[in-house]
Amino acid sequence: MQRIVTALLLISLLSAVAAAQDDQWYLNKPIADIRFEGLSSISENELLGLMRPYIAKPYTDVLSWEIQGKLYALDYFDIIIPDLIPVNENLEQVILVLHVEEKPEITDVLFTGNNKIRRGELLDTVLVKSGDLLNPGSLRIDEQAIVDFYLEKGFIEATAVSRYEVNDQTNKAVVYFDVVEGMQTKISEIRFVGNDIHVSDSTLRSLMQTKTQSLFNKGLFVETKLQEDIKAIEQYYGDQGFIDAEVEDIAKDIVFDKEENLNKMVITIVIKEGDSWTFGGLTFVGNSIYTKEDLDVLVSQESGETFSRTKFQMDYQRITDQYFENGYIFNTFTYEEKRDPEKRTVSYLVSITERDRAHIENIIIRGNDKTKSYVIRREIPLEEGEVFSKTKIYKGMMNLYNLQYFDAVEPNPYPGSENGLMNLVVDVSEGKTSDIGFGLSFSGGTDFPISGQISWNDRNFLGRGQTLGAEITASPDVQQVTLSFTEPRLFGKRWSGGIDFTWSRRDNATANQDKDGNGIPDPFTTWAEYDAADGDVPDDSLMEYKSNYLSSGVNTGYSWVTKYGRFALSTGLRVTWQYVNYDADIYTPYNKTIRSNLDTWKYSDSISLSTSWDTRDLQYDPTKGFRLGETLTYTGILRNYSSKNFIKSVTKGSYNLMLFDIPLKEEEKTFRCVMSVSSAFNALFNKPNWTQDDDYLETDGFYIDGMFVARGWPSAESDYYKYLWDNTLQFKFPLFPNILSFDVFLDAVGAWTANRGDTHSLLDMHGNDWMFSLGAGLRFANQQFPIGIYLVKRFQWTADGTFTWFPDDPDNEYYEFNKSGIDIVIAFDMDIY
Repeated sequence: MQRIVTALLLISLLSAVAAAQDDQWYLNKPIADIRFEGLSSISENELLGLMRPYIAKPYTDVLSWEIQGKLYALDYFDIIIPDLIPVNENLEQVILVLHVEEKPEITDVLFTGNNKIRRGELLDTVLVKSGDLLNPGSLRIDEQAIVDFYLEKGFIEATAVSRYEVNDQTNKAVVYFDVVEGMQTKISEIRFVGNDIHVSDSTLRSLMQTKTQSLFNKGLFVETKLQEDIKAIEQYYGDQGFIDAEVEDIAKDIVFDKEENLNKMVITIVIKEGDSWTFGGLTFVGNSIYTKEDLDVLVSQESGETFSRTKFQMDYQRITDQYFENGYIFNTFTYEEKRDPEKRTVSYLVSITERDRAHIENIIIRGNDKTKSYVIRREIPLEEGEVFSKTKIYKGMMNLYNLQYFDAVEPNPYPGSENGLMNLVVDVSEGKTSDIGFGLSFSGGTDFPISGQISWNDRNFLGRGQTLGAEITASPDVQQVTLSFTEPRLFGKRWSGGIDFTWSRRDNATANQDKDGNGIPDPFTTWAEYDAADGDVPDDSLMEYKSNYLSSGVNTGYSWVTKYGRFALSTGLRVTWQYVNYDADIYTPYNKTIRSNLDTWKYSDSISLSTSWDTRDLQYDPTKGFRLGETLTYTGILRNYSSKNFIKSVTKGSYNLMLFDIPLKEEEKTFRCVMSVSSAFNALFNKPNWTQDDDYLETDGFYIDGMFVARGWPSAESDYYKYLWDNTLQFKFPLFPNILSFDVFLDAVGAWTANRGDTHSLLDMHGNDWMFSLGAGLRFANQQFPIGIYLVKRFQWTADGTFTWFPDDPDNEYYEFNKSGIDIVIAFDMDIY
């Protein structure tokens, strides 16, 4: 209170002085600078970013209050007093000096009375931490968090009260939470009364989350769990025909156990079962659009069987959906329960008030500030004048989400201008589609394996649904520029077209040599020696060369959206020129392509054909459905002119399944797990009837990078393979939907070379041809930032069948956690096939 009074007096004094001045010189003068006086624990740099937009603006009292309001909103300061000084004698500009008094900095968070719970556990429970600024209001939230934590541990009488002490001289504070734990309460017995005839005690206990104390259960009492158990019991009875069953009373008797020094609770659940009823069927009135026989087909519960409340609700929903799916959305439905006490049957009379089929009068798009309305309209498989279809609207929502333009899509039907007409209003909330990215990438095969990247990409260029992108990669060894443009709808059809251009320059220092011309990498004279060394070429036998690369491609494709999924067919044409330079007096490349490319621009071309069948609900981070795809690339269309001649195949399949989706207490939140299985087989083939005189494997083969393929394994981009089989099993647990996910994965990647005439190495596979990695960690579930940070354990079977947890490093020296052989891995969740 004293601080507030002091602040008010100072403000009044400053106002009086300002009013006394005949010339309020500072008004409407540009703000040259904003400075802070009195900062201690808060960095001025942190505040300057917030203040920068106000520099050069004309100073007014309203602007001053706006600035102070933003600073107060940070909750860093108790008092902010503005002061104004001129830049020079001409009084042309003003400097705004803000005298601040910071909130006390918290130096420690202490707990009293916590005899059963460790301080570390309580610190993890509360939000307040050492180094924070004191905010008394937030301490109330932490009090409740402590109580909730104790309740989960069985301390049903626990309380927590916060307080703090401030040192006025140092402006430091210590926060205390005074805890009264009370006695821990554990459940010693759960009794049931009234269920002697129809349902056993063991059946009811199996329905409950609340358990008695045992070797495998702590038996803690949590009130919220017990209430959920009561609902589960009544639901179970209702599905066994006991439509009048209810839990009449719950008794909780607590006895103090001196030996264990805790309270023992005996829970007695009193149940009124009533009689069991059978299902007497459904009858319908008011239905003329669909016959009784049409509606009876939708009823799964048969007359004469034990009544199930859940089955009835599902059948009733199917009946209403039958109308809604076919445009009869203005119909009304009610049902009336009919009982026959003598026969103990329960039946239902479903009354249907039929109205005309709803036709769409207008489709209205709202909330699209950037995206053109026609871009949204074309994704909704409905036209004005068509019959309303719930299924088509759902498909339209999925189409819009798959664009990745919108954070939210919400279709809302509204009555039209007359009976039988409705307006479909689609409310969208636009997300971020234009990105500027800065980052680092890692690649093997260079002296300096770290590259800086800057990229700009707009997936909704000018709101027209087009994609325009540019990316620059730069390091001492690699420089690359890529430009691309894609139009997803040519001539208003699902016909896409795109073009891209890439220039790159690379310094490569890991190429093999063959100075003696024996066709074997130096310094080896036989392939047996090479294999015995596991292909590890000494550094003094490697060479360096520089390459320039120009590439341009065009592509086009068409997609069909059917009730069986999305089918797509696409093709692309690419032409490239590559120039290689090295000192021929010193080096002799083993690779024939590099050797023939010396000081000359080599031309190559390729044509690709892709097809896919996609039933996934979402194209990024799906929860259900599968995708099958095949891409064939024929390199060397002009085979006599192209420097590269081979065929590449990529075959991929993936399947996604929601394992569970459990509603949480928080509104509209669920705990879910999605299983994802994927497999991609990549292969390079020689052209039929073509004598292969170039070595395309070393320049175009597949490789292990440890971030996209075989996560956690060392990057080995200098080792190229002719066949690569990439398999992944992944379990995804979204923590914050579309933001953060906890993932567990198992990668299994097989790689085969077959580059010395041994075309059967794929069939003659060994244990050490496969690389396995088991990992878990956090992933940013966002398409613009698809990065995951995982703890990964590698393992492998060697050629002789021996299993090892340390396949690539027996001495553990390259593992972050040596004893366990675990690495911290940064990986990317992107489809690279």
